[in-house]
Amino acid sequence: MNERYTEACTLERDRFGGGGSIMVWGGVSQHHLTEFVVIAGNLNAVRYREDILLPHVVPFLQANPDMTLQHDNATSHTARSVRDFLQNRNVSVLPWPAKSQDLNSVEHVWDLLDRRVRARAIHPRKVWELAGPLVEECGNISQQELANLVQSLRRRCTAGLNAAGGHTRY
Repeated sequence: MNERYTEACTLERDRFGGGGSIMVWGGVSQHHLTEFVVIAGNLNAVRYREDILLPHVVPFLQANPDMTLQHDNATSHTARSVRDFLQNRNVSVLPWPAKSQDLNSVEHVWDLLDRRVRARAIHPRKVWELAGPLVEECGNISQQELANLVQSLRRRCTAGLNAAGGHTRY
């Protein structure tokens, strides 16, 4: 039996700890990439609704009515005011487990962006210097890369089910 991804053989770690962080919101589908938004400070329910959902998500979903919103269970996403806002606009939301980074396609976009920014000849030295390279690299994501990420969702879901919610190679 391959034990590589069992609980006893894995170590949780914070890959971005120690140097501060930057929050970026973005949406991905097999054929579309939304504008990526750099968020200063904390994202609460009001800011999520006013700065992300209203100007970015709702227009995107109205232009692509066959799409479903998938977001994690962050407090800002699950607040009653946000749920009501989405319901009042007939936004279809995919129910999602609390911890599913192995499964969410956009998590793999973040990983791709992280690798690309780290591979640059000139590295950002301050957290606020990350915004420019991140947005630039978002624009460099190819249609084929998007398709590959989204098409791998079935494999990631199957691996997650087989691991009974534990760690997978994804």
